[in-house]
Amino acid sequence: MQLAKIIQVEQREDGTHELRWASAFSTAPVIIYSGRSPNAIDMRVPCAAQATSPTIIAGLEPNTRHYFKLCREAHSPITVAQRNVPLAGCVNFRDLGGYLTDDGRRVKWGRLFRSGHMANLTEGAREYFAALDIKAVCDFRISEERASEAMELPNKPTVNILEIPPGIKDRFYLHRVFQQASGPQDVVKAVHEIVLSMVNESAPRYQRLFDVLLECVDDNILINCSAGKERTGVASALILTALGVPRATIYYDFMLSKTYFPVQKEIPRVLKKYNVGEGLAAQQLIMPLLETHESYLRCAFDFIDKNFGDGLGFLKHHYGIGPAELTGLRDRYTA
Repeated sequence: MQLAKIIQVEQREDGTHELRWASAFSTAPVIIYSGRSPNAIDMRVPCAAQATSPTIIAGLEPNTRHYFKLCREAHSPITVAQRNVPLAGCVNFRDLGGYLTDDGRRVKWGRLFRSGHMANLTEGAREYFAALDIKAVCDFRISEERASEAMELPNKPTVNILEIPPGIKDRFYLHRVFQQASGPQDVVKAVHEIVLSMVNESAPRYQRLFDVLLECVDDNILINCSAGKERTGVASALILTALGVPRATIYYDFMLSKTYFPVQKEIPRVLKKYNVGEGLAAQQLIMPLLETHESYLRCAFDFIDKNFGDGLGFLKHHYGIGPAELTGLRDRYTA
């Protein structure tokens, strides 16, 4: 079972961290160490000894990300962190670390992040972001989105613009969908078609993403779009496929947007962005775009499997990711 599902870390409102784990991980007490980097966890003094689930960790430095190493008797230590990154003024920011791969490795924590727009970062969130030491960003938003959701990121990371329309072929696709839709079911169908276009017509736009992944040896990377759900979701699925993460786990990661994307808060932005109007009927119409359904990603993988055999065949065909490139990616981003 994926430890991502049986070990949970959550930073509480009072600044403490709660760690919970299922009996499948351990029925005996564990020792917990912490650090601000997954590669620099101080193993000299534990932050919790003989800990049982749930355990509250207090006294850690505020407004920064913390990683935890859990030690069980007769087992190798396991590093974990909070899946979502709680940046005020940001949407759907998450860490892709911790997932188990087919060859027994794990995706490294703190190396690959995914998010929606970051137009409203608070000063505290900017300090938090700076501590993540992100050096490269792959931004899938088009120019109009970047203008209306402008972001100036701390540390001035290199921003790679990989424009993928939030629709099919042009930025007014969803405007037309909402104008012509007879109900939410038409929007669900449109989202399926949009995601299919990402692995068909827009597939070449992800080429630069894999170039960046291969160019960066030690740098931390962020991929983002407006919501951090579809364009970023497909990109994350392709990355995790390349790293050897099982398909079921990739669906699990995709569906986390159902938890971390703030649907209600984003309704006004989406109504305005696509000129849908106001009122309950307008809100109901846009809900399939705001919601996260497994079928959105499943239709993409069904297309990939039918036309390329599997995800690795797709990566080889479109991006030249063969055995040597796969080894390079897995050496960089898994351990």
